[in-house]
Amino acid sequence: MALTGLAEAYRPRPVTPLMPWRFTGRLVKPYVITARGRSWDDQMVAVARTTAVKQLEFDDAMGAVGLAVVILHLSDDGSYLVVQSWAKDFQSRLSLFRGMDVDDLRPAPIGAGTCVWEQEVLSHERASYVNHILNAEVDVESWLDDCLDTRPSPKAGGIPSGT
Repeated sequence: MALTGLAEAYRPRPVTPLMPWRFTGRLVKPYVITARGRSWDDQMVAVARTTAVKQLEFDDAMGAVGLAVVILHLSDDGSYLVVQSWAKDFQSRLSLFRGMDVDDLRPAPIGAGTCVWEQEVLSHERASYVNHILNAEVDVESWLDDCLDTRPSPKAGGIPSGT
């Protein structure tokens, strides 16, 4: 019965890819996921980016290869930040942060994991990494261009928000 309740409550959430963050020696594909009624702005992304960059610098020191994914998830119960860096030997480093708002993101407790919406992005990004970096001729630009975008399409004759 608990699973039926979960299934009835589940709703897809829009995943918005942002322009890549380009640093010397590092490329990042950032995303924003929003629950119904939540919105984001450039300031929120900038705050999340500051937290993510600190984690990415640590990941670099631990052997990251310079390609990463960052997810800012504005959920019903707070804000979450997922930082995944691809590392040597086919590994990745995954760090999670959470807070009530983007301004108070802190490392998540040990044992915390990603949710189904964040896993949707990470699944896409795993496939993208394999297809464009591991199975191809290391096509970084194609990897950057291969983004998940689940925002609703505008309805014909609808208002610009897509409703």
